[in-house]
Amino acid sequence: MRSLGFAVLWVIIAIVVTMPLWLTLPVPEDALAISSASRIGDSIEHPVALPLTVRSGSAPAHYRLSFQLDQVTSVYFYIPLLRERVAVSLNGVPIADSEHRTAMAGLASGIPIMIHLPTTLLQEGRNDILIQLESRGLTPAYLAMAYVGDAAELGPHYRLRIFVLEHLKMMVLAGQFLMMLAVLVVWFHRPGDSLFSWMALVLGLSMLPYLGLVRDPLPQVVALVPFISSGSLVAAISTLIVVMLLAGRSPPKWLKWMALLLPAGIMATSLVGFLPDRLLVPANSLLAIAFILASLVFLAWVAGRERHAEAWLLLLPLSMVIVAAIHDLATVLSFLDGPVFLSVYYRPLFLIALAMILMRRLGTSLNLLDGANAYLTERLADQERQLNRLHQEERNRSTARVRSEERQNLTSNLHDGLSGHLVSIIAQSEREQVSAIGMTAREALEDLRLVIHSLDISENELPLALAGLRERLERQLRRLGIGLQWTMVRLPDIYGVTPTHALNLLRIIQEAITNAVKHGQTREIRVQGSEGTNGGALIVVQNTGIPFPQNPNRRGMGLDSMHRRVATLGGRIRIEAVREGTQVEIHLPTRLPDVARDPEQALNDALSACP
Repeated sequence: MRSLGFAVLWVIIAIVVTMPLWLTLPVPEDALAISSASRIGDSIEHPVALPLTVRSGSAPAHYRLSFQLDQVTSVYFYIPLLRERVAVSLNGVPIADSEHRTAMAGLASGIPIMIHLPTTLLQEGRNDILIQLESRGLTPAYLAMAYVGDAAELGPHYRLRIFVLEHLKMMVLAGQFLMMLAVLVVWFHRPGDSLFSWMALVLGLSMLPYLGLVRDPLPQVVALVPFISSGSLVAAISTLIVVMLLAGRSPPKWLKWMALLLPAGIMATSLVGFLPDRLLVPANSLLAIAFILASLVFLAWVAGRERHAEAWLLLLPLSMVIVAAIHDLATVLSFLDGPVFLSVYYRPLFLIALAMILMRRLGTSLNLLDGANAYLTERLADQERQLNRLHQEERNRSTARVRSEERQNLTSNLHDGLSGHLVSIIAQSEREQVSAIGMTAREALEDLRLVIHSLDISENELPLALAGLRERLERQLRRLGIGLQWTMVRLPDIYGVTPTHALNLLRIIQEAITNAVKHGQTREIRVQGSEGTNGGALIVVQNTGIPFPQNPNRRGMGLDSMHRRVATLGGRIRIEAVREGTQVEIHLPTRLPDVARDPEQALNDALSACP
């Protein structure tokens, strides 16, 4: 079944490839057809049938075409196909010359012509059209069956032929030129990939037949057509190299050198006269067909043996190129009277196949790139998730370690502070100082509450800790008959607060108020929070008692403790006498230092001295 499927496929390919050989464009059926003519010789006319061919190298031939008109009316003379030069005269008066219209010479020739017959030259009855048919190069001249009719009968057929035989050729040229530019751009960005350099060479040399477009400004181009045909041989050898590169094979060096040396050698033999000029084009064409056939055989071998998808894609267009090349060579050698050269039409199919292969490779590369990007993105996301997890675990361990160390230091602080009060209570009980025992016990209880309360302070709960301190201080000061004014409304937010930080700040404020009560004989204490200098925080403790003595040499353990504690907070403290008493300024940054950098040293410094 598989072999049968391949056989059916190749039959279909053969039908498609040979279609231009047996499929023809429609002709006007309602118009007057002229299927015969008379060749005008020296003295006699010989009847000939249309279409007819004038061999290359022959002298211009003259033909008379006759038709009958019942009445003079507006009619047109239409030739569906002609090749090389045709000059037309009506009743002995020249009316048209194909030399004067835009047409391509050489292998790209083959055009229709539609001429309006002037009513002033027409006559009822017989009218004669004299045609001069000339072959000016290696290509035979060709004249198809002619038609006479009105615009409605001939116009649609003429426009269809103009599109197929002229406009389509220009579209092919434009598409090939754009594709060559695209390949050159890719080659510029990928100079190490030789596939694109050889592909650009094939595309560029395949446009040489279109040089007939510049025959008017550069008439010498027509004379160079036999030598320009060497470019077709270079393109054929380059096609074999491109096919090998597409199949993943490395072309041998001798094949690459042959693309340059073989056409140059053939041209050299022609220049020295060893090879006649009339054989230069056939020689180049035969060798070009041989190399294209080698490319087809190689593609068929790769497609059948390796199931190469791109090789299958190139089989059909390359087969059509070979058929077109053989047909055109047979026409040039006068073995066929084909009116149109097929290479101009079959070449675009090969170019389309190359474009499809390039787009397929581009799509495959983009898919691989997208897959690689997706894989790398997923791997990166996994790494980020893993790093975030490890970071969170390390952060949790660090936080737990710091909290554990802070709890240990706070416990030590609690032990040191509370033990001092207990020792005092024991000593006072031995001396039977009952009132002092009660006061000391209350101080021990308040100190215990202060330390315990600071254990649960988080970063955003400093205002809550200050509020708790205010509540305890108000009860103590009220018993002593001392007023307390407390406001922290304008105090800015302070970040990085840890239990150790909170305890140190509470100890500083508590020490400042205790000193005011013990040494200042104050009746009122004001505590106010506000924004300090340079965007910091400021807490002011002011009393209305006896001013603080300005003696720098007189600093007790309480003042030393305050200075050490405020240093652990990254701030500074200022104590000065004012007109109504003493003022203590506590300057703090809005971001407290991280005790986790050196927790042992920071906490020991902060908790080394307790009241």
